[in-house]
Amino acid sequence: GSDQVQRRLAHTAGAYLRPCSALPCSAATSMIPPPSAARSASSVTAHGLRRTLATISAVAIGDWPSAVDNSLLRELVPDESGKPPQLSREVRGAHYVSVRPSVPAPAPRLVAYSSEVASSLGLSAETCESDEFLQFFAGKVPEAVPCWATSYGASFAGRYGGQRGDGRAISVGQVNGLEVQLKGAGTTPFSRRFDGRAVLRSSVREFLASEAMHHLGVPTTRALAVVASGDTVQRAWYDSQGRERVGLEPGAVGARVAPSFLRFGQFELFYQRDEPALLRALAVHALGRDFAHLRLQEPEAPLSRLLVLLFREVCERQARLVAEWLRVGYCQGNMNSDNSALCGVTLDYGPFGFLERFDPMHCPWVGGGAEYSFGRQPQAAAINLSILSEAWADLLRAVATEEGLTRAEADEAVQQTREGVSSVFVDAFHATHDEHNRRKLGLVSWDDDAAELWTSLFGLMATRSGPQGIDFTVFFRSLGDLTNDLPDGGDGLAAARAAAIGGAAEWPQEHLEAWREWAARYWGRVGAEARPDGERRREMAAANPKYILRNWMLAEAYEAAERGDSSAVHALHALLRSPYEEQSSADPRYAQPTPDWARGRPGLAFMS
Repeated sequence: GSDQVQRRLAHTAGAYLRPCSALPCSAATSMIPPPSAARSASSVTAHGLRRTLATISAVAIGDWPSAVDNSLLRELVPDESGKPPQLSREVRGAHYVSVRPSVPAPAPRLVAYSSEVASSLGLSAETCESDEFLQFFAGKVPEAVPCWATSYGASFAGRYGGQRGDGRAISVGQVNGLEVQLKGAGTTPFSRRFDGRAVLRSSVREFLASEAMHHLGVPTTRALAVVASGDTVQRAWYDSQGRERVGLEPGAVGARVAPSFLRFGQFELFYQRDEPALLRALAVHALGRDFAHLRLQEPEAPLSRLLVLLFREVCERQARLVAEWLRVGYCQGNMNSDNSALCGVTLDYGPFGFLERFDPMHCPWVGGGAEYSFGRQPQAAAINLSILSEAWADLLRAVATEEGLTRAEADEAVQQTREGVSSVFVDAFHATHDEHNRRKLGLVSWDDDAAELWTSLFGLMATRSGPQGIDFTVFFRSLGDLTNDLPDGGDGLAAARAAAIGGAAEWPQEHLEAWREWAARYWGRVGAEARPDGERRREMAAANPKYILRNWMLAEAYEAAERGDSSAVHALHALLRSPYEEQSSADPRYAQPTPDWARGRPGLAFMS
């Protein structure tokens, strides 16, 4: 099954990695709402469901203990070993450990908060700007508030690596259907003898990244706030000469939310440890929490049937998620299975990066290599799903026995689960990816000719774009800015010139000719489809962002925040709330290829 999945996905990887290969076609329709869809009247969950703000209960920090509805604590198994909750250790026989934040915050300062996320939790602007809010999200959580950290395992490109767990993230409640975590809140049993802390640099990165992704239309965890703790934390990072050094950085706590933080690695852990009761309880919890609609759709279905449906939906959500990453040029960097969320959101913004110079083999994480590179993210996701399917198959066999199913019926349920990877994931990915490609090029339909245009374009971007390459985001946005009456300035090179890093003046003549040939074929296709120019350009503008969160932009923001100036964080937050819109007041650098000083710089172009 895994080999079959990799062969099918290799066609897509070929569009990035082997310019001459062809993409499979599909008559797909859009499966994800356009990112320009208004969100002002609703709170959007990871999988596209909306809750109107009118249904959200107002919450005051003082009322937090009575506002929470912690289904995780009710339904899952706590650690009752009696061992100190901050002691690094293997936790067996339990899903979670009760542990309280222990971060010192001698002089907390609110760096930024998201009013949208606050509203989804029922928190008013007045509450968010209060000292009570500041102290709570700096880690001074009242004793009456239950807090916990969960255990999970991790696979690294298919190789199981043992227990991990929430080593510095502590959950402080489920409020209005969203779980709230404090990241950098102190040690837990899963800290592996590290300090359980976060620095302001990484906290600002996650805050802005998750908010940027949400407004790009990509499923993601959301960020509530960043609080500088007022102390320092020892970390290894890059100095001005690009050398990795150990030094002191300002500490911080980041508050993030999601429908749940259930990870693939949690199921792997209990499967690998042969703890079937814990595995079953976790799956039933996930069914009622992130996939409750399945019971509504089939109220008489036995648990075995619902578990099959759940897994197949997990596969579909992962497919759509990765297709969205490719649309906006996002590379997760670390695609270990503990960074894969069951509910289908982007989780844990560590060594991530948006493509700047187009390179299908780019991976911003120094430990990622080719396996986690931009162009191979679909394969990495499929591997994680394949590993998860083994735990699911084991669970299904046990449930089938309980339900009295025959051996043949149990085998069929397992087969349907495995087909979630080989068929559901692959088909949903290709359908969504093809549709995104159609929209990015502004075509009316997707067929063999369109697929060949796409594949040859990526070959040009990777191998025929001069000595410094071409900017992924700027190229597609510039292509959508051109009009049908005088496409590409008349010579086929306007979009490529706009996106050429370092300019196109020194491009070899054969590169220029290859681009002119492609542009002639592309504009010939556009002309043959006879689509109204305004309609094409509007669709392309809604598929191709003008603004992405480049790492050099982040660096300017977090370095200013380290000096006590949060204005750059606020300005980027505002900019990234409308990434598809023209913003005349924005710094023009934000819509241009990365400046010279940031190219290749450690901590920006790549990071540990």
